Amino acid sequence: MNSSPADNVDLDLTVFDPHTQAALIRGGFLVPKNILNYTETQFRKKVNLTAAAARHVFIEAAKISTANVNRDKEVTNQVITTGCKKIDKALGGGLFKCGITEISGESGCGKTQFCLQIALTVQLPLPLKGAKSGVAYICTEDRFPSSRMQQMISNIRFKYQCDNNNDMNELCQTDYGDNILITHVATVEDLKKCIHEMLPKALQHRPLKLIIIDSITAVFRGEYTLSNAPRRSRDLRDVACYLHKLSVEYGLWIICVNQVTSSMFDIEGKNLVPSLGLSWANLVTTRLMMSKTPCSRFIEVIFSPHTASKRVPFVVTERGIESIN
Repeated sequence: MNSSPADNVDLDLTVFDPHTQAALIRGGFLVPKNILNYTETQFRKKVNLTAAAARHVFIEAAKISTANVNRDKEVTNQVITTGCKKIDKALGGGLFKCGITEISGESGCGKTQFCLQIALTVQLPLPLKGAKSGVAYICTEDRFPSSRMQQMISNIRFKYQCDNNNDMNELCQTDYGDNILITHVATVEDLKKCIHEMLPKALQHRPLKLIIIDSITAVFRGEYTLSNAPRRSRDLRDVACYLHKLSVEYGLWIICVNQVTSSMFDIEGKNLVPSLGLSWANLVTTRLMMSKTPCSRFIEVIFSPHTASKRVPFVVTERGIESIN
């Protein structure tokens, strides 16, 4: 198992007497993990310390280890906010880590707006239900909407309120644009190469906790004929399974945008359903669907392991997606 950075925090040797300091240095016991691998009695014999001195070392090591565990728990929160309290409530608290969250809907209903907002909320301070982490944003259709993102960033201090000055400073000083890793892919093979090769390398070197594919449909709709249906299903499964693997291994949130198509049982073409069929639907953890009328837009939980189906009206403003009061 890989050690976390917290495991390598050194003891503060200045709190010990010179004899204890020398014994710890000589034995190579400079990080809590190496000390707490032993019982107190075993450790005392190992470094030839008195019972009182060994007890002092154990107390200091435990203090650091406990602080690190608590900090790791805080950083690995299971839920991040969508930036909209009513949508969070409908989702059972927000977006849950691990698995694939699909957002589908017709053109212009707000899918990309939703993704841009999550690309910002994952960077929020922990008390605001963020993860203080970056995002890998994979575009398969249009160019990344940089101007819209900048508009949302410029309004972020007005959208989120902090009671704590330190949190407010962190909110305003985060360089949101630099924490978004953008790449463009045009084919299924490009997408597979991206998630199998590029993403693992990026995850090892950058603090990324969110992957967005906008959209998964674009690359899978145009490359396959009817005779290629089995291959398409295999490729979809390959992409989804590897995304699931990454989400569990690195503790990620994953959002895939899907388009919609008319139901095969709908003669008038008014009943829209997510594209890519059952082969994809069975690989999705949470399915959200957006819709619009001449007066309103809605986001609906179609299925989720965390909550029941529910529909929430919303509007798109300069600040992003917001619920209707």
